[in-house]
Amino acid sequence: MGSLLSYSGVVTKIRAMEKHLISDDEFREIVSLPSVPAIEAYLMKNPRYAEEFRGFPAEEIHRGVLESILGCTVFRDYVKIFHFCSTEQRKFLRKYVRRYEIRLLKKCLSFVCQGNAPKDSMFAYGDFFDRYTSLDTKSLSACTSIADLLHAIRDTEYAPVLGRISETPDPQLFDYATALDMYHFRTGWKDLAKIVPKDSLEAVTAGYGTKMDMLNLWYIHRARAFYRMNEAETFALLIPVRFKLRKEEIERLVGADSEEEFGKALADTRYGRKYPDLAPDNLEGMYNTICRKVLAEQAKKNPYSVAAIYNYLYLREHEEYRLTSAVECVRYGVKPDEAMKMILSL
Repeated sequence: MGSLLSYSGVVTKIRAMEKHLISDDEFREIVSLPSVPAIEAYLMKNPRYAEEFRGFPAEEIHRGVLESILGCTVFRDYVKIFHFCSTEQRKFLRKYVRRYEIRLLKKCLSFVCQGNAPKDSMFAYGDFFDRYTSLDTKSLSACTSIADLLHAIRDTEYAPVLGRISETPDPQLFDYATALDMYHFRTGWKDLAKIVPKDSLEAVTAGYGTKMDMLNLWYIHRARAFYRMNEAETFALLIPVRFKLRKEEIERLVGADSEEEFGKALADTRYGRKYPDLAPDNLEGMYNTICRKVLAEQAKKNPYSVAAIYNYLYLREHEEYRLTSAVECVRYGVKPDEAMKMILSL
């Protein structure tokens, strides 16, 4: 009864917000539209997107602006949920926001590593970051070098992470981005017991742990099949978190000498046994499919818990990713059937 009472308000809010999620049928309509302006007109009919698209002429909506607009809608939903949560429930959200901070930092790094200041469109949602995160968007927007960026984040948890990378010989964008990702994954896993109420811990751990395992499977395959990394290099790339993947299974996957051997090792993992369609050539798509499935299952089993919040935010972020891809397909004239096939694989 305690969980029902404490979560009833936020769960009711989430269920109302879920009604505006874009369905597969609606995505089919979107990729069949003739132009980006037509997509803008279509999305203006959706209450979630109307406010953000208003004021942006369609001809000015390039990928960077689009990502900012869609990002605003995700952040607005985060804020709505935040306001419905209790102090205890907000502990999870205050740490969850780290993923948004890191996404912004990686975008800033992509510019300053080339000696450029980040684009203004990246800070269309500056008010959100200034209020709900530790980042100072005004300082970040003026950065044109790594030194500037390190100064801008000097009072945040990310300063020592990026500072260590800056002191290594010839650091590249990949090194900075990887360090941020690894910090996020490792710290997020470590923090779960501190920030998630006991009644939600098992459900959230299942979702987070599955994500870490699936990312490691994907990383191993990319490292071995596409980048021809040796075993030591591949192990260095992996997230230092294991949920249902055993150490010996990871070693077998990393040591696979061929695609066929990797496929056999993958099939013998818990994920390969549970999901027969899982294969080396569809790991990226199955990563999203399996993560969504696990989070949906946990939210259904634990409807009045943090799992419901985690599941909704994941769905919103995934919708943002798919919608950006759909717009790019229309922009470049990808045939609707081909575009939809790609959208469904994401």
